[in-house]
Order: sequence, then structure tokens, then C-alpha cells
Amino acid sequence: MTEESTIITKEIGHLKGHTDWVTAIETGHPQKENEDTQVLITASRDRTILIWKFNNDSKVVSDFGEPVQSLTGHSHFISDLALTNDNNYLLSSSWDRSLRLWDLRTGKTTQRFVEDGHNKEILSCAISNDGRYILSSGADREIKLWNVKGNCKHTVKEHNHHDWVSKVRFIPTSSKTSVGGQYFASIGWDGYLKVWNNQTFNIKDSIKVHDSTINAVTVSPRGNFIVTGGKDKKVRVFDFSDVEKPAPSHDAGAPVNCLAFNPRCHWIAIGTEVGWQIWDFEAKDTPVIGEGNFKLEGKKNLDEKASKKIKSDKFHQVTSIAWNTLGNRLFVGFSNGDVKAIEVTEEKTN
Repeated sequence: MTEESTIITKEIGHLKGHTDWVTAIETGHPQKENEDTQVLITASRDRTILIWKFNNDSKVVSDFGEPVQSLTGHSHFISDLALTNDNNYLLSSSWDRSLRLWDLRTGKTTQRFVEDGHNKEILSCAISNDGRYILSSGADREIKLWNVKGNCKHTVKEHNHHDWVSKVRFIPTSSKTSVGGQYFASIGWDGYLKVWNNQTFNIKDSIKVHDSTINAVTVSPRGNFIVTGGKDKKVRVFDFSDVEKPAPSHDAGAPVNCLAFNPRCHWIAIGTEVGWQIWDFEAKDTPVIGEGNFKLEGKKNLDEKASKKIKSDKFHQVTSIAWNTLGNRLFVGFSNGDVKAIEVTEEKTN
């Protein structure tokens, strides 16, 4: 008799703190092997960054965690977050056309990135593994490289995207001599995935991978896979060594807003306009191993006529998604400002 397994997903936490879209979630980097850092940082269109504390002894979903610190300073929507490997510094990007580097030990901004910066909304940011270099991209169609002192060292001038550059991400490499990873990926509203050399800014790959806007990209921990998700409802997986090779794809059933690669296996968390999914892109029989949603409900302060306008089949959009460092807990951010924690366990069956 062969041993099979079933994936069980269970909501274990419902966190309330933001008042608008949760645009980014950071869960920290392990400082020891098999360590869950217990870090949760969220950003929102309400212009705040919240640092959360878990109530590990609580058995109540609504008491799972609480915000213990709020970082303020941005004057418009916060679009993205990136955390240094030591979990001490946080990078944020905003539609106010600035980047900020925060010292999480003090809760203060240590550096603002504005000089020679973007002239339109900044949509994404990333920080290299060694913490020395920063990437940003925006609605001005530009990609910029910065040092941590706030100096813009390079602006990409060739092979640019033809529309908003929605995300930039460093690609981890095994080479210990590379500076912050030798490559990075960018995606845009033009439907293109581009892979760049981080040191020369030569283009390695430039390929149209979606029929319309690409909203999301995630990279596997070893850098061997790049995953994209778009408004065309498709999620596609590319091998870094041969991006133009036909890629595994998945129809998410709704426009894709966000993605997260599991740190331990080939599971990809997908956030769409109607809910979340976990896709095992190596599975042939049942590739979707978990899914859920968050139904819209009429609010008490709405009159009866307004409440009737909210249909029973409408759901809050998933606007951000992230795994914990052990890959057994999923954090899902929604368009109403809430965050849900989903426990993912594997049960063996005969």
C-alpha cells in the first residue's frame, strides 16, 4: 500500500489594523536553520507600515496577533517592502515618489531616496542579499539602482519597458563572488518579463509572457525559477537558465494580483481578485492543493438599500501574499485592510 498525503489548510488568524489595501507583507529571514522568525510586517494604501506581534498561546482566530508599532512618514500609498537579511532594516516604496530605509530597532527613517529619483509613482523596491544595493521601479517606466546612502548609481536607459514597471526582484545566485546577486528580474504593464545583469545592466532575456498587464513576480529561493502572474488570469513558471523555453502555466480563474514562492517546496501562493490558491506546479493530478476567499458582507453602518448592492458572490481582492520562513503558514492581505493567517499542514494517508 502506497503512502499518500493530503494538504489541509486552516485559518488560524484574522488580523485587523489597516484601513485600506494591504499592499505588501514581509515575514523576515531565518537567522538559524529551521527557525521561524515570528516576523510580520505589513504595508498599506493607508500610508502606514505595521509591525505585528503574535499571541502564540491564543486559540482564538481574532486574537492571533496585534500591531505593536506603526511606521509613518510616506505621504501617499505604500507600494512595496523589502527586508534586509538580518531583519534590522526595512525598505519601503511609495506613490509619493520616494523610498525610505527604516531602522526597525528604533522605528525611525535612516535614509530617504529622492535625489535623482523617480518623477512618478514608485511601484516596487528590492534590496540585495548583502544589503548594499537597492532597486526601484515605477510608473515613469524607469528602473534605478541605489546604494544604501540614498545615491542613485544607475538608471536603466536601454531595453526599457514600454509601460509601468510593476515589480523588480533580485535573483539569488549560488556565486559567493556576485554582488547582491548577479541578476534581477522586472515585469511591466507591457506584458514583458525582463532579466538583467545587475553589474553591467545588459539584458539577458526580454520576452512577452502575458497578453496584458503583469502584476506579480516571485523568484524561487535558489533563483532557478521565475514565476509571473497577470491580468490575463495566467500564472507562468520559467526556468532561469532558459526563460524562452515553454513554461508550465496555470489558469487562476481571475486576474492575478500577487505571488509568493514557498521557501521549502514547489508550491506557489497566488492572490487574485476573488481569493487565494496554492498551486503545486510539479503535480500532475491535483495541482491546486489549497484555496480560499473572503466574502464581502454588508456593513452595519450601511442602510438596507446599500447593503443589498453587495452580492453574495463578491469577495475582497487579495492584494498581497507571503509565506513564513518555514513554508507552513501563509499570510494573505486583502483590499479591505485585513490580513488572514492560514496554516498549511500535510497529513499522510494510506
